[in-house]
Amino acid sequence: MTSTTERPSDDVTVELDDNVLDRLAGLICGDDGTRHYRTASEITRFFNAAGWRRVKDLDGGRYRAVLETLRGRRRDSEALKAILLRLADPREYLDDDETRVLVTQELNELLAVEGYQVIYKSGRPVLIAQTPTMNRPAMQAPVQLTASLADVVSDVAFGEQLKARLDEAQACWRSGAPTAAIIMLGSILEGVLYDVALSQHSDGPAPTDHLQSLINLAQAKGWLPKDVVDYAHVLRNHRNLVHPKKQFTEGYSPKDSTVRIAWNVVVATINDLAALKPFSAGTTGADDNIQNQ
Repeated sequence: MTSTTERPSDDVTVELDDNVLDRLAGLICGDDGTRHYRTASEITRFFNAAGWRRVKDLDGGRYRAVLETLRGRRRDSEALKAILLRLADPREYLDDDETRVLVTQELNELLAVEGYQVIYKSGRPVLIAQTPTMNRPAMQAPVQLTASLADVVSDVAFGEQLKARLDEAQACWRSGAPTAAIIMLGSILEGVLYDVALSQHSDGPAPTDHLQSLINLAQAKGWLPKDVVDYAHVLRNHRNLVHPKKQFTEGYSPKDSTVRIAWNVVVATINDLAALKPFSAGTTGADDNIQNQ
């Protein structure tokens, strides 16, 4: 969410502290444990795509070369702004929007202390200025569950089962088992949305328990806001890590921050659905276009 003190983006002047530049260089490079790892040639293309035409092949280590490149133009506000926007640009992550969402979140966590945030307008990233805060999103406590699953799930026994899974997911998270926590959280999201879809179904094809279809249905019916829907799709992809071959092929291992996203998605979904109960007449019934995929 953006601050009520945000200023128009046209007049944003970007100035970044040395420590922030250090972290920004790491975000551009990525490492072996991230999905956004960039080789030296990919880094050069990234800078060129951001309009830094003078950047050619990087000498030395990737991180050191990127950091020196950034520091060389640290007084150039427009150049820095272009880098920030390119990091969040969907065209940088074709066929991998999941990575864009994760990178943009990490970028905004970093920029919060400087008083900036990247938002989207008409599908393109825009930089806004707002009041700097020491409460970076990653430092805040996870979203708190303010509703009971009994307020959302129609079947009492099923609600108790999902609550047990939520408790197990939290235990896995606290115990340093992020992959197990994410898989469990993905199953909870599926269960909650499926139960709600069934309870609201009146005619036409019955809703499927296919998670992508359920998320699309929740968006079409207005049950969840756009930001929760976007991150729900990220969690849907992460839940597929239940297949060991997929995780091995992608070379991806989730971290604590990834579990935080998954937790917040599930809890926000439960809170939002509870706030909508009883559903208005306009949201009753399943979407005829829901697909069995």
